[in-house]
Amino acid sequence: VHQVAYLTDLGFAKILAAAILGNMGLMSSVGRLLFGAMSDRLGRFGGVTLSVLCSQIGIVVLLSITQSTVTWPLYVYAVFFGLGYGARGPIISAIAADLFPGRSFGTIFGVMCIGHGLGGAFGPWYGGYVYDLLGSYRPAFMVAFCALFGVIACFWIATRRLSIPRP
Repeated sequence: VHQVAYLTDLGFAKILAAAILGNMGLMSSVGRLLFGAMSDRLGRFGGVTLSVLCSQIGIVVLLSITQSTVTWPLYVYAVFFGLGYGARGPIISAIAADLFPGRSFGTIFGVMCIGHGLGGAFGPWYGGYVYDLLGSYRPAFMVAFCALFGVIACFWIATRRLSIPRP
């Protein structure tokens, strides 16, 4: 949510910042297709690990932008972060279906998605709070970078259960 404000604070034109956000959304769609197929071939954990790495590369690129004189890093950010962000949706769905096949899947998956909804609600508030408190979005982006390690840990636990034979 705060990407456009961050980039305009750095001096980029609003239309360029909005276009970068749009490109990130486009790459998110590409990530859904690409990583969905990849997780079928490489395994769920391999797919999610690559998706998190893409997101982290995107965040590092975003944090490395300190002035508005060069625009190419914006596109690198949009590609990597967009791919990584889009990738996790299909992988989460696939892991849930692998773990909980059957008639109750819809209910189980709905409960799982509550966390995503809470993150979507709390994250933008937190980013704004950090900005109001510290005058910068960078600390919030660094928290997002670190939180992605927690994503990998959760997926490792979930996919580990998939490899345990059921009686």
